[in-house]
Amino acid sequence: MNAEIKSILGKSLFIGDEEIPISHLRYIGKSRKYVTWTITGETPELSANDEDLCSICSIDVDIFSDGNYLDIKKQIKQKMKNNDWVWVEDSEEMYEEDTGLYHQTCSFEKERIL
Repeated sequence: MNAEIKSILGKSLFIGDEEIPISHLRYIGKSRKYVTWTITGETPELSANDEDLCSICSIDVDIFSDGNYLDIKKQIKQKMKNNDWVWVEDSEEMYEEDTGLYHQTCSFEKERIL
């Protein structure tokens, strides 16, 4: 799944002329707007004859920004939808006191045949 998610999200996205970095698990850089993603689990969904046939993979996409992040969230959701991932929910809006950044998590799931 890592390769698929890397292919979908890439290393950055653009909001106008601004490049927003995207990284797996952790961002190391100086940008005040960035996105990280994490695979949060995979669970069996369908079994037959004592074999798992299908699973559900879940990921979280975390958006960090020192300002308005709604265009970032909209673009992430569209990219995931275009690649058959289902949006599950958004977390509450958070403010990280230590970094001074706003933060919101978008969760997605995708069924996969094993």
